[in-house]
Amino acid sequence: MARPPRKRIGILNTPLTVSKQFLPATILLVVGLIMLGLQYGTKGVQSPKDLTAIEGTLSNYSFKKTADGDLDYGIWMQELTERFVLPKNEVARFDTAAFKAQAKIGERLRVEYNKREDPVKNEGNRRIYSLSAPKLNKTFLSAEEVLRRDTGGWLTWLTYALIAAGIGLFSYKLYQQNQQQETSY
Repeated sequence: MARPPRKRIGILNTPLTVSKQFLPATILLVVGLIMLGLQYGTKGVQSPKDLTAIEGTLSNYSFKKTADGDLDYGIWMQELTERFVLPKNEVARFDTAAFKAQAKIGERLRVEYNKREDPVKNEGNRRIYSLSAPKLNKTFLSAEEVLRRDTGGWLTWLTYALIAAGIGLFSYKLYQQNQQQETSY
């Protein structure tokens, strides 16, 4: 006996089982969603509003290369015990000559950092997002620029591309499956 044709009422009536046909789309979607969750779930600072500002007296600074050849820039303040470090991707852009010429030991500096970041886990270092000398009216490092460069980039684009590719491939496979079913009736 022949099977009667399915009634089409405008709602997708294709069984959505994970099969070889939908496996690549499912993998793309899962990887994209995991990356999205990691990117936005673990990142502490999304905007300058998430930062804590503190003013202190400059007690020491160090602009040196490590044994591995990496640049290691640090700033210490009298009022705080931790060492303030520049972000790794901002070290090359930081103008050390301007800082040395304008910010002297004993000068008041204003730094912005992520308060939720634990300096104990980072060997007593705290990453700064903004560094300025209010008395001199000079900004050495801007939080807006650091966050713009830090939050964007290829990883964000890759995350959204994987999700879009997964949705597109899933839709295409559903369309293909519906076309095959229509020709078989």
